[in-house]
Amino acid sequence: MFTAEQIKQLILQGETTTVQFKIRSEDAYKMGVEMVAFSNTQGGILVVGVDDKIGVISGLSFEEIQQTNALLVNAASENVKPTIIIATETVNVDGQNIIVATIPKGKDKPYKDNKGIIWVKNGSDKRKVFSNAELRVMMPSCGSISADCDSVENTAYKDISEPTLKNFLYERYAEECKKAGITNDTVLDQDMDEIVQAIDKNFTVEKLLQNLQLMDASGQLTLSGLLLLGKSIQRYRPVFTIKCVSFVGNTEASTQFRDKMRDRDAEGNLLTQYNAAISFVTRNLKTVQVEKEFNTQGQLEIPLEVFVELLTNAFVHRDYYINSPIRLFIFDNRIEIHSPGILPDGVTEESIKHGISVPRNKLLFENAKDILPYTGIGSGIMRAMQSYDKISFKNDFVREEFITTLKRDEIPEELIIDTANFGVSEDTPKNDTVNFGVSEDTPKNDTVNFGVNETQKQILKFISENSQITAGEMAYKMKQTKRNIEYNIKVLKSRGIIERFGSDKTGGYRIKQ
Repeated sequence: MFTAEQIKQLILQGETTTVQFKIRSEDAYKMGVEMVAFSNTQGGILVVGVDDKIGVISGLSFEEIQQTNALLVNAASENVKPTIIIATETVNVDGQNIIVATIPKGKDKPYKDNKGIIWVKNGSDKRKVFSNAELRVMMPSCGSISADCDSVENTAYKDISEPTLKNFLYERYAEECKKAGITNDTVLDQDMDEIVQAIDKNFTVEKLLQNLQLMDASGQLTLSGLLLLGKSIQRYRPVFTIKCVSFVGNTEASTQFRDKMRDRDAEGNLLTQYNAAISFVTRNLKTVQVEKEFNTQGQLEIPLEVFVELLTNAFVHRDYYINSPIRLFIFDNRIEIHSPGILPDGVTEESIKHGISVPRNKLLFENAKDILPYTGIGSGIMRAMQSYDKISFKNDFVREEFITTLKRDEIPEELIIDTANFGVSEDTPKNDTVNFGVSEDTPKNDTVNFGVNETQKQILKFISENSQITAGEMAYKMKQTKRNIEYNIKVLKSRGIIERFGSDKTGGYRIKQ
């Protein structure tokens, strides 16, 4: 119930996205249009009996109150599709009666007027919606559709990378696995049925995946299942990948680039793509001296944890109804991450800085935290900004994408450290030190295609120098998450490139000759 004092305050503040004034209500269609705009946005109140031009109360007679109530109810049922339920009340303000109609935020968007037109609020005004991008954003925000839950036609269990699935199940059901004697170090050597039985003796692997909604009842993978566990997303969804280019200069129109990631390097599931993107970043950013001592270890010009957060955010929250890749562009003065799709309804460039998160892909969001290095609580943007404050965001409605921009500072030459720059171009000479145990004959593996990635090369280098180095120590030196290092150690072990020796406390890894 509104009080007279509350109405006075609303009038003083003027019309907004959620408040609209009308001196009289005589056209059911126009009232319906206002209600459609409110329902498709944040909801709001329609105040009848206040001049919207000068903010002066012009009270309604008893007859006008009766007619206005009938007209508003008729507009909500006949001029809004689907029909909405509104609440009306009469408020006496200094002896003059006005009507306040409350229109809730819609749960069945998009709403249309009886001519089939979609309206949304635009500040205190309203506008028509013609863009498919906006419609896609509006509908998932109400839970009516979600791309990550869709089944991917013709997929099956055969399309799953078993090493990735084993790691995923161990992370998700670590307690059950440990009780069965399955450890982080041995999970890849276990039979899949043994892992499933450790989780639930009544389950098959297919039943377990169906319960997690990563597989449908007919045995097809959902999009989330393919993205997280698939051997190759691109076989079924060719554009669901990431493109990485390091340009010479500061424009996409440049015909020169310092580095360009090959498409095959990102061939695989989201973890493969994430690892490829992180490797691309680390080899294309400058390493700078941060301590006074000349021999101290340098660090990347932009902390690596910033890219961990921003890239996982792009993979998990992008719009999978838009058929285009994520794009990572490195320019001389900035870095841009282009994620397909604008922000979900109700989320703005400003609100995400304060931890406001509305997961577009709820199924993917829930399951990706057991594969990708993120917490799953929606605070990634905040953590990235705490580590690096030169980040800006843009909701680009024209290009249908969300753009994150990181400004690069100019760094004096004397502070730049010359370090090995793995894989900068096709002509980069091979380095025997970082390729121990890897040859042209090394068998390919579903999890990592086309040899070892840059993270694994560095792991091999560390192991060759100190066989008892821990995953935590490597993570610190490489400025990566411990989970990511442990995952890549497992991959190297499963491929027979390294082997474990000794006890859990005093042992280590060595490169197999």
